[in-house]
Amino acid sequence: MHEDLGKVLNKGFGTWKRNLGIAVPFIFNMLLSMLVLVMAVIILSFLVIAPSVSEISDPSSLSPEEAMEMIMPLFSDSIGVVIVFGLLTMLVLAFIQSYFTAGAVGMAKAASESGHTTLSDMFRYGNDNVINLLMAKIMVFLISLAGVIFIVPGALVTNDFGTLMSNPENAVITSVMLLFGFLLWVIYAIIVGLVLSPLEFCLVVDNLDPMSGLKKAYGFFMENKLDVFLLFIVMISISVLNNLLSEVMSTIEALGAIWAFISFILSFAVIQPLITVWWTRLYMSRSEKELYDISELLEYP
Repeated sequence: MHEDLGKVLNKGFGTWKRNLGIAVPFIFNMLLSMLVLVMAVIILSFLVIAPSVSEISDPSSLSPEEAMEMIMPLFSDSIGVVIVFGLLTMLVLAFIQSYFTAGAVGMAKAASESGHTTLSDMFRYGNDNVINLLMAKIMVFLISLAGVIFIVPGALVTNDFGTLMSNPENAVITSVMLLFGFLLWVIYAIIVGLVLSPLEFCLVVDNLDPMSGLKKAYGFFMENKLDVFLLFIVMISISVLNNLLSEVMSTIEALGAIWAFISFILSFAVIQPLITVWWTRLYMSRSEKELYDISELLEYP
């Protein structure tokens, strides 16, 4: 069943309205990620700061400024521990995100197939695809990181910083080279993100391994460039609109805090689940997967 983008958006919206539970994986992801971050800060502080604090007879006597002067060098002296612990924390957060993203796509798939989904779909698809999706996301990160090559020429020129600063004209040229290289890197990362934007949906819907998921995502983009690009723009536009509304509301003192909370909830409970349903339905439609017709469900409840 090949649907145009208009039908994908319309029917996807109907699917989301009948399955508001698709927001649950995103809420779980947010809550669990916050818990992990808090625990990570506490554990890291204990590892780095506690040994030195124990040597102070009365820590409560320190002023905030004195405490900061004591703490900052401790982190600098333990930079290796901080880096390793930070990488491990990011890996745990990536695992959590991959699990619940796979679960959300699985719920969107089930809802698109039958018109209904449950939390059991989240756990089933999360368990089945978390490792493959995590590895695929790491591969995408490495592909994007390869764009660092664009700033290498400017970085090489700035190698002799003393000589560079003695010649302002060269400093300007080098700064332009670095800025241009960074701009190219950003453009490259955006292109990678666009081309591989269907990755998690291809991988979860078809239960693929990381490499097959990357190949499938690239092939899907090449076959559906316009629709993928337009849905990518819709996704970005919704995010920008939400941010603009937040900026406008923040100028109104009485509404600023209330809207900040509403915007935060909308992001996890509405925007992300709806976008997930749209992407999943687009992929399933173009892949000739079975999709339910909401008009039939409304006619025969």
